[in-house]
Amino acid sequence: MKRLLTLSLGILLSMMMLQAQENTAPAVFQLGEAEQAYESLNQDYSQTLLEVANFNTQVAFDNWLSMLIEMEKYADKLKFDMKGTKLWLHVFWNGDGTISHIGYLPRPESRNISEAELAAFFKTFMKKYKFPLTSGKKFSHYTGANFPVYSQKVEN
Repeated sequence: MKRLLTLSLGILLSMMMLQAQENTAPAVFQLGEAEQAYESLNQDYSQTLLEVANFNTQVAFDNWLSMLIEMEKYADKLKFDMKGTKLWLHVFWNGDGTISHIGYLPRPESRNISEAELAAFFKTFMKKYKFPLTSGKKFSHYTGANFPVYSQKVEN
């Protein structure tokens, strides 16, 4: 009986560890993979960039655009060619503006790019970059991104 109880506890513990691993998203991942972890991220980072920008679309857009420009500059510095890359991006920030996760998916009209190199690029970028907006809560933003970045901030 004691052996059966020990075995049952071991199986239960293993199942709990497996479930925890399934709900833990990697720092960089392709959208469509690790669906349970992605759903968990969406719940944990339910505050939007627009909310953090106090519902000011111009502030939200300017800060998002600024991050994309910094990505492009960082890629140029590394001599990593992102030109012609078109992605769906879902960025998850901690309250202090550091990036905790980046989900991405190349769009059909994107040029072919090594997904391993793109993932490695995002991993290094997120360690060096801090978003200018901060919040008391985690937040996220999901939209398309094109490189090179052609939009520019215009002062009124």
